[in-house]
Amino acid sequence: MTCAKCEKPLSFNELGLNRKLNANAARLCMRCMAEKLGVSELRLREKIGEYLAAGCMYFVKED
Repeated sequence: MTCAKCEKPLSFNELGLNRKLNANAARLCMRCMAEKLGVSELRLREKIGEYLAAGCMYFVKED
């Protein structure tokens, strides 16, 4: 699956973040989602960490 805006391939965590924050909209990569939501990519990565810590299965730990 690719970003609806820039056509970059989406990672598993980007797909999970779309499910959590952008459920009914087109799937976006981290950069395009940050732009759409008016937040930094760092903040989105922090949200992924929060969801991981809470045990959400939409996300995996990345190295």
